[in-house]
Amino acid sequence: MSSINSDFCALSLSDVTTTRSPLLATSSPTTLPVELWLEILSHMPTSSIQAMTYTCSSLRWLAQPLLFKLFIIRLDSPHAQNSSGRRDIHPASGLVRLAALQLAHIANAMTEIRLVPSVFMDRHEQGTLSPQTTKSLLVDTLFSALPSLSNLRKFICHDVLFTKYHLSILSRIPNLKHLEVQSCRTICLPEDFPSFESTSLETLVVDYPFNSRALFRNSRFLALLLQARKLSRIFAGPGDEILFAMTETPPPPTLSILEIPVSCVLSPLFDSVLASCSSVQELSLYMATGDSYLPPLEHLPEGILPNLRSYHGPRTYAPWFTRDRSIRDVDFPLPALPNDLCNTIGHMTREIESLSCKVDSLDATLLQTIHTTFPSLKHLAISGAAVDIDRLSSVLSIAKVHKGLTSIQITVQTGVPRLTDSWGATVAKMVLSRLIRAYPILEHAKLVYQPQVSVVWSRSKERKQTTTNVDASELRIEKQEVSSKTSAIWDMFRFNS
Repeated sequence: MSSINSDFCALSLSDVTTTRSPLLATSSPTTLPVELWLEILSHMPTSSIQAMTYTCSSLRWLAQPLLFKLFIIRLDSPHAQNSSGRRDIHPASGLVRLAALQLAHIANAMTEIRLVPSVFMDRHEQGTLSPQTTKSLLVDTLFSALPSLSNLRKFICHDVLFTKYHLSILSRIPNLKHLEVQSCRTICLPEDFPSFESTSLETLVVDYPFNSRALFRNSRFLALLLQARKLSRIFAGPGDEILFAMTETPPPPTLSILEIPVSCVLSPLFDSVLASCSSVQELSLYMATGDSYLPPLEHLPEGILPNLRSYHGPRTYAPWFTRDRSIRDVDFPLPALPNDLCNTIGHMTREIESLSCKVDSLDATLLQTIHTTFPSLKHLAISGAAVDIDRLSSVLSIAKVHKGLTSIQITVQTGVPRLTDSWGATVAKMVLSRLIRAYPILEHAKLVYQPQVSVVWSRSKERKQTTTNVDASELRIEKQEVSSKTSAIWDMFRFNS
């Protein structure tokens, strides 16, 4: 609230309708301050906000912009059909939505815009670049409005053929922080490229279909986007074009997160590019769609990525990246056998504080190896194998107690979590009691029942660490779902003077 102008805070809804919109001056249902209305609206789901716009003209003027925080425009195909067989109008449906850009109080609320293909586009059209789509009035109209969107922070483009005009507009969006270009390319010649050095971009995501790499390969285009001197995160794939781009445009000193596919390991540029990324603190080597095998990494020169603190990738690469570096966080997303994981752990640094891994079974040898190898470990997450209460008790009774772990996440096989059911709550408390005995200073635990449902436990401040009993009041069910909170208030909703 500190960013809110004091004069604005003092306004009531009637003041807004009187001073900001003369057409709404006759409708003033309440003198409740505008800041309270915005706070109320920010906690409402989209359907309720939409219902509020139908109550009166004053609340419509106040609530409607919150519906446009995320603004989606579909590139309707002239051959697109919906489930009923009706052909969509092209491009009138998108142009009607673009009319909202002409309303200042709505345009100022937009923080994210997505330019995506039609959901009804035929499969053979996905990832293609038809002239009707890329040269449409819809794309040009949207781009012409982008420089005036002062609160736009995130822009996602799909299947756009960038011209010199589009690139020029893209380089002039005032406060853009996050740019994603999915299946995009350019027909602009390198000598006509604008400069991106002064842009405020912090995150760059570049991706395209694996089976259409020949169409989208353009390292010059990527090198142009890399000119942004405030970039802190780069995600690129599924090929190694990003390596060629980074040799042409060295990464900025602000780059801290680099995410590239494992296929880059085979490139002769891999070592030299990583050597130029001395500021990177988080490295992710992921298996891209279409990658069928894991290439070996047989050597990594010393001195590369000296500031690396977090590694996410295949376990077989981990010894190279954790050697002679102060690595704190390690994540192995690919499943592994317990014995193979034990061998990898034996070659890693002992300073690791957070470890995430996926195994096909949980045994005492693996847990014992983790406990003894990483005395500074504070967080442990094990997925891939669901364990029952008996198996967990057996493993924990054999493994040595770890006195430094404060957070743990495991997958359990105990049915559906229902804390209102006495049996369900009892099983959860039994599992947690055994974890607390094995980890005396444990503060947080998550029992994953399904990918979307978990039981979460947090130690209350009043509870002594010597107590192993679990109170039902400390448990809660957590579902992984999109939050209905709009979050579209102070920094997203601004009035024009």
